[in-house]
Amino acid sequence: MASGTQHGEALRRSSQIARNLLRMYRPESNMISPEDVIGVLNAAGVRFMLMGNYGITGWRLERRASEDVDVLVRTRDHRKAVDTILNSFPDLQMQDFPVVTRFLDPTTELPVIDLMKPNQPLFKVAFRQTVLVEEGYLIPNLEFALACKFAAMVSPNRQVKKKHLDAADFISIVEKNAPAIRLARLRRLGERVYLGGGAELLHLVEDAKAGRRLEF
Repeated sequence: MASGTQHGEALRRSSQIARNLLRMYRPESNMISPEDVIGVLNAAGVRFMLMGNYGITGWRLERRASEDVDVLVRTRDHRKAVDTILNSFPDLQMQDFPVVTRFLDPTTELPVIDLMKPNQPLFKVAFRQTVLVEEGYLIPNLEFALACKFAAMVSPNRQVKKKHLDAADFISIVEKNAPAIRLARLRRLGERVYLGGGAELLHLVEDAKAGRRLEF
């Protein structure tokens, strides 16, 4: 299982890949790194968990770039988190939705920061499913990382192309960490995605371990 130190190093590598690509192909973009977001939220005393590509990068076999930083913010800290991002990155444009407050790069009109709201059943237990990285931020534990990828794969609102990327992440996480997965915990988290989701999630883990195609 990846240690907190390995997670921190994985984040730094992924972040550097993203910066290099943006400098090469989109130099006009706002280059807001996960380290930037972590720093301002920690300084404001916001309790959050790093999610998305940067939150799971230490669980995967490989590193990759991402143009946006996703964080799940505790409900009581959401307003403070929004104000912190607005004050720290005043050029960004804000959009508020039921499940996320999104900040867009005004040049590209693409998301660069997502402040996710824990108002779905799976996310309501998120802050009991964490790993503290040495640099002072929380990431999903192994089972929660898999459950989040499962939730994304089966979501009726997610683009098909993104679901396939989620499946690739799911397989990579299983291949790297299979012996360490706590199956009872994973089943309970799967049930929070939908009734019967626990069994389906365990089945997908077995398919990934066996090298079979994931059906979701």
